[in-house]
Amino acid sequence: MDDLPVGLLLCIVPFILGWLAAFAYYKVSALRDQVAELTTKVNDLTHEMTELRVKLSQAEAELEHRANDLHKVKNDLIMCESERNALREQAGDAGKAKAAAKTPAAKAPEDKTVTFNGAKYKWDDLKIVEGIGPKIAELLINAGINTWSKLAVTSPYQLREILDAGGSQYNVAVPDSWPHQADLADKEDWDGLKKLQEELTGGRAE
Repeated sequence: MDDLPVGLLLCIVPFILGWLAAFAYYKVSALRDQVAELTTKVNDLTHEMTELRVKLSQAEAELEHRANDLHKVKNDLIMCESERNALREQAGDAGKAKAAAKTPAAKAPEDKTVTFNGAKYKWDDLKIVEGIGPKIAELLINAGINTWSKLAVTSPYQLREILDAGGSQYNVAVPDSWPHQADLADKEDWDGLKKLQEELTGGRAE
């Protein structure tokens, strides 16, 4: 009877050890499968990231190319507008010279003053335009826009370029209505100019 427990122990211990070995083998195999699966996913993600980096580089190169094209188009547009304005001025000067030859000398526009909205302005004073103060008027004059007629034929886009070149302090200025206002002033349409300025909100017509 004393040998029975020992015999049982000798039977149970190998069984337990075999079971533990089988369990460990199963776990190691499962971990190997997981590692293989994760390795595959990492490789796939690495390949995908490489493709995305290539696409990003291509997109950045295309964006830079388009930015250069846009800058060139802007410069061409400014040159075209400057040439157009110069031709308009030449045509206007020729017309004025022809009219002056047929009519007696009149009072020079620069000596003329107008009263608008209770304030007195010299002829071609750019500050009559809503949104133009002394600093912006000086900026425009330095850019060659020193009369209402010149401002009237200058596009808002070109005015924006002049303001941007003047500094970030002019970012809040909205030149969209300035050419129209200047045209009304040049034509002495004071009622129209007053009505337009009353409709402006932040430099834009409502």
